[in-house]
Amino acid sequence: MNKRIVLASLFLAPQVFAQNVVINFDDVLDGVNNPTNSIAVNVVQQGNMLVGNDGNFVTLSGEVEETNNPFYGSGLEPRVHFKLNEKGNVKWFTGTRNAANVWTGTWYGSDGSRGDFGFEFSNSLTTPPVCDDVIAFSSDAAFSGGQFDYTRALDETCLMDTDDATKGIYMMSSTGGVPFPMSFSLEFKSNFTLQSFKLGTYNNGQGNRLTTFTVEAWENGTWVTKGEFEFTSVIPRRSFARELYRLPQPVTTSKIRVSATGTVDYVDAGRVLMYGLSFH
Repeated sequence: MNKRIVLASLFLAPQVFAQNVVINFDDVLDGVNNPTNSIAVNVVQQGNMLVGNDGNFVTLSGEVEETNNPFYGSGLEPRVHFKLNEKGNVKWFTGTRNAANVWTGTWYGSDGSRGDFGFEFSNSLTTPPVCDDVIAFSSDAAFSGGQFDYTRALDETCLMDTDDATKGIYMMSSTGGVPFPMSFSLEFKSNFTLQSFKLGTYNNGQGNRLTTFTVEAWENGTWVTKGEFEFTSVIPRRSFARELYRLPQPVTTSKIRVSATGTVDYVDAGRVLMYGLSFH
């Protein structure tokens, strides 16, 4: 049974994203945007709500649909709708946002005018996530239960870039009989783009307690492997060490899972330790 910690209090403050965008649109409703007009707006998204303005005469308000919510009948691509008011000239926009954060759809004016539109706006974190961005954390049962099986509770240091093993994410299984893979996962408030990260392990005198591992991202309702890695450092006896890794391709996601798949320390049929995850 997985050990799961849900950080419910963090739902109280939806992540805010702000970006200057240029909304391009045409005057012919045919499903193809051949832009003849454009409006620059500073757009802010907080949760599902959209607001924006150009600092002068243009205002924007609307919302983005929550994805994969059966109650609302939503799917993988969120539907969006917003109202753009330019000096009293109101246009209604409705469409979708795809995985590349391209927003496309149709618009309708109050005088019967209409057309197609498109622009780019990302709701992904633009900096590496920190502990305040985590909403759920879980680890496999192998990291709890035995006398020396342990998963550290998350605190303000949980994604800190430090080699200090008294800080940050830390879990070990010392009971033995390791059931590979042994995993932990993190879920974040919002998408972020991951490519480089650090992860560490320990040598108690019998060899590194992590030799190989995988990183997975949650996509379309399932875990998808994004990288397989090897811990290559020769760690001195009773010492910790971390290494820097890089995924083959950047991955944008809100959930990741790290799974140990190998160890050198086979005392008591196998022991694993992972610590010090940080994103770069």
